Amino acid sequence: MLRVVLAAARFCGVACVSARLAAAPPSVEVPQWDHPSGIYSNDFTLRALATPEGTQIRVTVDGSLPNAIHGDPMEAFFPIHSPTVLRAVAVREGQVSRVVTTSYLMPEVTPVQEAPFLPKTWGIRDGQVLPGAYRMQVLPGVPGADRKDVVAALRSLPSLSLVLPPEDLWSASRGLYVHSEESGEGWERTASLQWIPTNGPAWTSVDCGLRIQGGWSRRPEESPKHSFRLLFRKRYGTAPFRAPVFGEPAESFGTLILRGGNNNSWLHPAAEERTRAEYLRDSWMRATHAAMGHPAARGRWVHLYLNGLYWGIYQVTERPDAAFAAHALGGAAADYDARNADKVISGDETAWKQLFTVANAGIHSEAEYEHLGALLEIPAFIDFILLNLYGANADWDRGSNWYAARRRVPAGGYQFLEWDGERTLESPKDNRISTDDDESPMRLFHRLREWPAFRMAIQQRARALLAPEGPLGPGPAAQRYARLASTLEPAIAA
Repeated sequence: MLRVVLAAARFCGVACVSARLAAAPPSVEVPQWDHPSGIYSNDFTLRALATPEGTQIRVTVDGSLPNAIHGDPMEAFFPIHSPTVLRAVAVREGQVSRVVTTSYLMPEVTPVQEAPFLPKTWGIRDGQVLPGAYRMQVLPGVPGADRKDVVAALRSLPSLSLVLPPEDLWSASRGLYVHSEESGEGWERTASLQWIPTNGPAWTSVDCGLRIQGGWSRRPEESPKHSFRLLFRKRYGTAPFRAPVFGEPAESFGTLILRGGNNNSWLHPAAEERTRAEYLRDSWMRATHAAMGHPAARGRWVHLYLNGLYWGIYQVTERPDAAFAAHALGGAAADYDARNADKVISGDETAWKQLFTVANAGIHSEAEYEHLGALLEIPAFIDFILLNLYGANADWDRGSNWYAARRRVPAGGYQFLEWDGERTLESPKDNRISTDDDESPMRLFHRLREWPAFRMAIQQRARALLAPEGPLGPGPAAQRYARLASTLEPAIAA
């Protein structure tokens, strides 16, 4: 259209172009339906509402983006008889509306879902073909795992539907699932997100960026169920994303993580971890850190669908980055140094290097202890260490499974933030106190414990936390675990 207008300007001048612009039709309204995104039990007929004369609606059901020539023309109605993600545009006089996406989920049909048009494999790694995995495995006769139990489970949690062009998920050149170990903005794809409660229509439908999230779980031979990260940016029209993700009132988020779970899960390649599969450990660690009085990423479980295919139970969580730290501790995100283990995600690592230079030199005087205390929030660090020793964390070193942040202006010490505690609470016999690695939390612990004042402080705090009424006391610890279990248990069959 713009090329036509510019060409016309060469021949008839500004007045002629103004007349042509004035005659152009107004922006085309997006299609509207008589059924919103939601959970449905029965087949129904979808009908378009108030379509102006001369408007054609084009729709797709594979996640691809319709336009003036792509997509099937829709008449006055569209039959919905299986889980469907519908993307639609309205076309009138050569103009095209923005794309509107709706998700119609059907738990009764989901257990027998098929994906005949999707690739049978997700590439090759180390000479091994990676099979695609789309079907659910329903187990007739197994208590709690037959079809009716799965249907009930699918209705027990909110559902989150992600819709994006299929090539962005599965293609050999740009598919996130085929290139699951790639990261960065070059491997971010545009997705539409619908959040659908257990009853009632979706309370949000927005566009966002989508990336694969995580470390070891990205490896396709490790698990076919990858975690994701949602990014809300101005270019998607959602910056920030404001919604009641963790309950009322609504809050603003720049990013959210969809944790799929890997260690100690039924999908883990190690039989030992499959036999102790249980999905509360990480949530319990974060909830306990919060009960101890510290900032901790919140989470809630959802059922995730990719282009209408059920993809399992995920937990939507906050990312404990600089924005999270600023919200919890004050100031602005730009005021913080923040890191995801050995990766700097905001600011720089000047103070971090200084912290470990001081610690590794050893504490030989009160002045040196105070100097280290200016670089590290020691009382908060004691709680963080005690929690992870209590859980006998078997998977944390300099490179994984914790976050840390410090405020630069005014200067403050680093605080560690609990993250990815899946390898905790595995056996009462576990003892990880000898774990050590440079530039890790445990290296700081081992250097600090050489100083008498720190040993006294950690002994006193342990007594308080482990007291019968303390956050790590048997009663409160078990009650916290039971509360989490009561939320998740109804969904586990799925």
